[in-house]
Amino acid sequence: MKINPNQILTFGLALLVLLLGFMTGCETNSRVGSASSAVFAQANLFPVSTNLLHEADIISIDFRYSTNFNTVQKIGLDGLVNLQSVGEVMAAGKTVIQLQDELVALYKNQAKDDPITVKVVSAAATVYVTGAVNHPGKILMDRPMTVVEAIAEAGGVDPYRAKLSKVSIMRVEAGAQKTYWLNLNRLLEGEDTDLFYLKPFDVVRVPAKTFNF
Repeated sequence: MKINPNQILTFGLALLVLLLGFMTGCETNSRVGSASSAVFAQANLFPVSTNLLHEADIISIDFRYSTNFNTVQKIGLDGLVNLQSVGEVMAAGKTVIQLQDELVALYKNQAKDDPITVKVVSAAATVYVTGAVNHPGKILMDRPMTVVEAIAEAGGVDPYRAKLSKVSIMRVEAGAQKTYWLNLNRLLEGEDTDLFYLKPFDVVRVPAKTFNF
């Protein structure tokens, strides 16, 4: 039987989240509640977008030969960088490769056939993890990141409180807030193997179980 590498990765990350949550949760005296059996429809997958440049990212632009044009700049809140000889250039929303290609065209007369390399020195993109996790807060998004990885970065779930069947991802799209729902129990049980990639500034919320005394 052929093994899907994504299945191995997903299963491994899921085990990491449970292990981190269990190790921290053992130090608490929280009462164990019954797990919810409700099943929520899994949200659609989104393409990996974390390779896009964002406002407040710090980038370096290096010319192999015309080194007088080399610069390190922070992308402004308007998404622009101000470059020698060519002026303001929109950087936010583009990939590193797209920006490189645009700069090659813009500097064609000043630096003919000079290879240009754009690198991200410091990424500003973050996501937020809240709710029944051990270390809620802001997570630096310096690579493509799934929901499971973000929860692991937040110290894993609290095994006594977390309701994994109803994890929400809040995202701003086209000026409006949208919420997507994930049932991570299905992932942990191996019923789902698809990866849900986060976008910068998403808010992941792991709700707490409701206890009836």
